[in-house]
Amino acid sequence: MSMRVNRQGREFRRSGIKYDWKMKIGTYLPDQCCSVISSILFMPLPSEYCINTTTARCMAWFSAAISSGVPLVFVNIQSELIPSTEETHFWKRETATCRQKINNATQIIHGIRLWFLPGLAEISIVLIPRPGKVRFGMEIKRTEEGFVCVYSVITGSSADRAGMKELYEESSANRFLLVISRLQGKSIMPTSACSAGLVHCCDQSDIKDILTSCYRPI
Repeated sequence: MSMRVNRQGREFRRSGIKYDWKMKIGTYLPDQCCSVISSILFMPLPSEYCINTTTARCMAWFSAAISSGVPLVFVNIQSELIPSTEETHFWKRETATCRQKINNATQIIHGIRLWFLPGLAEISIVLIPRPGKVRFGMEIKRTEEGFVCVYSVITGSSADRAGMKELYEESSANRFLLVISRLQGKSIMPTSACSAGLVHCCDQSDIKDILTSCYRPI
């Protein structure tokens, strides 16, 4: 809301106020060491000479993720200068071949970074191994867009006792996927789409190995 009064005067005084950062972080962040926001960087394909084309492909990925049931909220989109790497050199060579350019060293590569938030909420879940069991009692899969989600939870399992079955059923009832955003404080969200068209994301077999290792004797 913006208010106007028919009076001219000096600027309002501003002062600092105390703020309990520790309490706010502990209350409003599910993981105090991680932010809730995520991003993914899209590299231009060799055939993409315009940043609008890369942007369109970025939004196609975002729309496809939402259509598949991944609950996401769009935050921001921005162009980003890509540092010179082996991959960007490959992109420059491919682009130079297509355009028949010889001096490709002066080409500037811009990617598109998309920022997004979980569409519903990010909830911290603690899985405690159950004595005599070798699994947490849940199955995971990866979507085409690179998100890892839960697609089944066994009744009475460690995952069920942690509340995952209730979350899974609630998500399914609302036609959403139950996405795992972090594991052991580390993000497992897709992070980039390279110039070869591949989406870089976590290998679900690695995630299964980490979950299985929790049951191995130390």
